Amino acid sequence: MLSLVRCDDDYWLRAPGVADFLIQMQLCRVQVAPQPGMDACTVEHLLVDQVLPRVLAQQGETMVHASALSIGGRHALFLGPSGWGKSTLAGLLHRYGHVVLSDDCVQLVAEGNRFRAIPTYPSLRLYADSLDELFPGQVETAPVASYTSKRRVPMEARHAPEQAVDAIYLLGDPAHADESIRIAPLRPAETCLALIRHSFRLDLGDRAASAAQLARCAEVARSVPGFRLDYPRDFTRQGELAEAVISHVATLPALP
Repeated sequence: MLSLVRCDDDYWLRAPGVADFLIQMQLCRVQVAPQPGMDACTVEHLLVDQVLPRVLAQQGETMVHASALSIGGRHALFLGPSGWGKSTLAGLLHRYGHVVLSDDCVQLVAEGNRFRAIPTYPSLRLYADSLDELFPGQVETAPVASYTSKRRVPMEARHAPEQAVDAIYLLGDPAHADESIRIAPLRPAETCLALIRHSFRLDLGDRAASAAQLARCAEVARSVPGFRLDYPRDFTRQGELAEAVISHVATLPALP
């Protein structure tokens, strides 16, 4: 659990037992003070995965906790809380020949009437059961951080700034999943709320930043169609799930 303290224009962001991060907004600088004996892998993961997205968000960027994939020439974001299967779904679609652009965080940038997704870093972070199902003995992995058993699966970096987002999929709660695989449209207001809920923020008490975030997410939701994706977390049906998602992406209308 991260904790935040504001000191004038600066912020102290603490990851208890791991490190303190001094964020100096005016200088665009982050100073890191790891706890004694803390491994560099864990500190780097927190810096890249949690701290820097929050700093960029405070500076007015739209940073979304999502997986980004290129599927048959279309580009989709998959949103959901940690543990709901974003990385596993991304790994499944990768196994079917589609490109993982980012596993956990993307920056959305307006470009005319479209929004393009800028990936943070290409990798998958998977628990052992997902690794065994998706990459049985096939890949070298690396630790993610000392506080999780997930392993990092490197992906080939493919940065393509021209790639605009064609759809946003909000994953349903696994605890409420039944045996059906369903993809249903969301209203723009629902898509906007999902984007806000799954966006990175630094200072939740900054009302101006909150209003700006709402305006940016509303603009994205008006421009990009959103859908809710419900499915059983059942590895025996992963082929059916992959085909359902791939087929749905193929039917997306061409956006202007």
